[in-house]
Amino acid sequence: MNAGARWIVAGVLLFFAWRGASLNIEWPPAGTAAVSVPQPSAENLKWAEPLREILPKMTPKDRKYVSNFYSAVAFILLRDSDRDTPIISDTTKFEAFQAGSLRLAIARGDVGKYEGLGEAIDLVYIAANGADPKPVDDAVRSKLVAASGVLSWVMKIHGE
Repeated sequence: MNAGARWIVAGVLLFFAWRGASLNIEWPPAGTAAVSVPQPSAENLKWAEPLREILPKMTPKDRKYVSNFYSAVAFILLRDSDRDTPIISDTTKFEAFQAGSLRLAIARGDVGKYEGLGEAIDLVYIAANGADPKPVDDAVRSKLVAASGVLSWVMKIHGE
């Protein structure tokens, strides 16, 4: 380390010692992030029926992670609708977006950790919008956002 860098480090240390300041950086930040998800309607919660047998097998940490993930998916869908030309213009593109995002978000070793989870999540979106590809208009986007909200809600642990 050269003399100039030493003076900078010494100055920073003296500054914090003199001011009594401290850096409060909590790491990792995901552990402290709280996502508030509104409770879906009873009708929409029926979409999550395929998850009923899988949820009790999941760890609270994994459920929170997946809950936050689908809350973010809902947010991205809403943001995409504000664009002049939405990127997610049909349900096929949404499927690719969701699958690609999951591949990025889930560690390779955790894929398949909960048997049937991926298929059950797909069934939630199918229950909301059907299985046939279609353009994403306001009604379809609303159902995709609602399905993402249902997934986020059921993954959270509500006093269970």
